[in-house]
Amino acid sequence: MRTRSVNQIATAVVLAGLGIILLLVNLGVISLEIKELFVVSYPFLLLVYGLVALLQKKFGWGLFIIVFSSLLVMDRLDVISFNFLDVWKLWPLFLIYFGVSMLTGKRKFKIIYQTELPSATKLGDFPDTEGNSTKKIRGASIGKVTFKEPNWAVEPMDLYNMVGEYFIDFSKGFIPDKETPIRVKGWVGEVKMLVPEGVPVKVNAVVGVGEVKLFDYAQEQIKHVIAYKSDDYDEAVRKLNITIELKIGSVRIDRV
Repeated sequence: MRTRSVNQIATAVVLAGLGIILLLVNLGVISLEIKELFVVSYPFLLLVYGLVALLQKKFGWGLFIIVFSSLLVMDRLDVISFNFLDVWKLWPLFLIYFGVSMLTGKRKFKIIYQTELPSATKLGDFPDTEGNSTKKIRGASIGKVTFKEPNWAVEPMDLYNMVGEYFIDFSKGFIPDKETPIRVKGWVGEVKMLVPEGVPVKVNAVVGVGEVKLFDYAQEQIKHVIAYKSDDYDEAVRKLNITIELKIGSVRIDRV
């Protein structure tokens, strides 16, 4: 009964708010087209939805929606610059939520934190479908993985963190004379890679919501799905085959 009452209140507030805006448009007090009306009003509707979620004790989701919608509202009021696709920048909220949940004892999480891995040989060895050894970090985890030590061994890798940050500097690694597959996958994350000039690459990356930057290409050219291959990739002996899959996050791959 309480849930129905809360939903009725939320619906009433949303309808009243839209009615007030439309009335002001019809009276000429404000001048907005239908598209502009939606762009201006939807952050306020999201804010109401977040408050309803809180009243229904959906604290994690409700707080996320409130923070997200509040930033959009401040953008509409010219306080800050924040648009819908900037939602990926809020991924640290997951860490805050996990931390608070652990402190309150409501939930338990398995956390793996790994950093400063100078060589892929420090990871576990698993044979792939072709019998080659692949280094893996996998599991429902939160962590940071870096490969940046001088002359670290570049080998096939399959990396996964639910929430993670990756920095891989291939320019400092020893890249063998073969095709080396590198796979990075996760829900929320930030991936930065440095690829040396002269090493052909094939990049297949999918980012649901976030920012993608590949070499000198403009963001609007590559959008959130990348299918790139160097001109000399097929003929090259030493090359990198990079696959990245993120739900929310940012990817940046540069030449050095």
